[in-house]
Amino acid sequence: MMQMVRRHKRSLLLTLMLAVYVSVFSQSDDSTRFSKYPYIFILDENQKPSITDEQFYKVALKVIFPVDVFTLDTSQESIKEFIQDVIPQINTDSLKPHSIILRGSASPEGPYRWNQKLGKERTARTFNYINQHLKFPEEHRTINSTPENYQLLLHLMKEANDPSYRIVKSLVDKYYEAGMLSQLKQHLKRIDGGKLWDRLYKEYYSELRMARVVLFFKKKHSRPPSQQPSQQPYMAVPADSLALPDSIAVELLPIGQFEKPLPIFTESKEQVNPDVPYIPIRLYRRHILGIRTNLLYDFFYLPGHYWAPSPNVQLEYYPLTGHFTANLGFTGPYWHHWNRQQFWQIRDYVFEGRYYFVGLGQFIGPYVSAYVHTNIYGIGLSKTKGWEGEGLGGGAIFGYTMNISRNKRWRLEFSIGVGYYRTQYDPYVYGNPKSTVEDGLYYYDYLGKKENFKERNHVFTWIGPTNLGVHLTYDLLYRRIQKKGVSFNRSELYQRKKGGADE
Repeated sequence: MMQMVRRHKRSLLLTLMLAVYVSVFSQSDDSTRFSKYPYIFILDENQKPSITDEQFYKVALKVIFPVDVFTLDTSQESIKEFIQDVIPQINTDSLKPHSIILRGSASPEGPYRWNQKLGKERTARTFNYINQHLKFPEEHRTINSTPENYQLLLHLMKEANDPSYRIVKSLVDKYYEAGMLSQLKQHLKRIDGGKLWDRLYKEYYSELRMARVVLFFKKKHSRPPSQQPSQQPYMAVPADSLALPDSIAVELLPIGQFEKPLPIFTESKEQVNPDVPYIPIRLYRRHILGIRTNLLYDFFYLPGHYWAPSPNVQLEYYPLTGHFTANLGFTGPYWHHWNRQQFWQIRDYVFEGRYYFVGLGQFIGPYVSAYVHTNIYGIGLSKTKGWEGEGLGGGAIFGYTMNISRNKRWRLEFSIGVGYYRTQYDPYVYGNPKSTVEDGLYYYDYLGKKENFKERNHVFTWIGPTNLGVHLTYDLLYRRIQKKGVSFNRSELYQRKKGGADE
């Protein structure tokens, strides 16, 4: 009898251990599979979503948007990871979409109403893209848009132990709650002669031009819906809510509070009240193409010989943000002085890739670049000194560019380069080199047998300084803001509501 009791006890103990083992390792398996994606949460059957602001900003999936852009770039790494890795794993594990928290925002540059449009569009397009792949119940969606996310700015500054955190926080506390965004920005721009604003722009504003997403899933159950445990609606959203009101009272949730109903955004046209007067304001566009010339080439003088201005032009492409630009250049002097047997005829083509230490769409200040170039030339200094040939080279350039006009359309640039150059050439002279008769023709400077002559038999190689420049740059084309395309105009008009938040 006692042996039977012991056997039952052992069986019961083994059963309990097995249940614990399965439970622990099945949960561990879920967490392991999604540990690489901290923005994915797997909820138990009766568990409700819960997350604080600090947790949200720490783990959220970041969808990046460049300056003044709300078009979703699906080639960015975060989106590719979501589509190629996360969704297949969700389907493999048969997880059911439960809740989504999505926050989109814009950085404080520019008018408030334009930032409001950027925030709304970024939020809407991110949600619409996710909703194409994962259908979250409408009653479990928290979709929030913040035109100028000063709370996130303060959060980032606090996390970084920024020495200016207290100053910025005091100004936000003073102006934001009072709805005085214009005064807040003006005050921030005046501190330390504008250096604080510039530093915030460089260090933090790119983090504000994002949509952040956290997703909650539950495992699919085999029981019919009638037997599922009932839950209270979570983050309910009014069905007829389509857009935030155009006011400064933007919803900014305190820590841990996501229960308040928030609207879902759709790409619908904003309703305009005809009784409210609008006044035009000017929006400044981002440059897309600049044209440049090297003044040292334009006024070139060959010491001891002749003045030989060398027309040159370079086109520089500026992306919307980042640090890199691309340049194509051409130098093409074609001068000749027949009576002195002097020539300065060159065709030089260059491709250059630049890295500006100050990026973010500004492309100003110091830079480094790498270049390659090829040329063909005919150069004559006198009757007995002339060369023609082709060359190829490359190298590195260090330069500095600065604005020289109030509208920032004109810039002055200084550069110096070092590199490698190799050319194959032939010397030539005026008149027959054997008979020394000046018959009005030019000959290769060669006195050997005709059958032994080889073209481009001379080679010259140079390693050292290869470039020196004082450049004048003019921004030729700009990106349109309110519609697609480019323009020669640096700015465009935007209709602002009189007395609105952006005035």
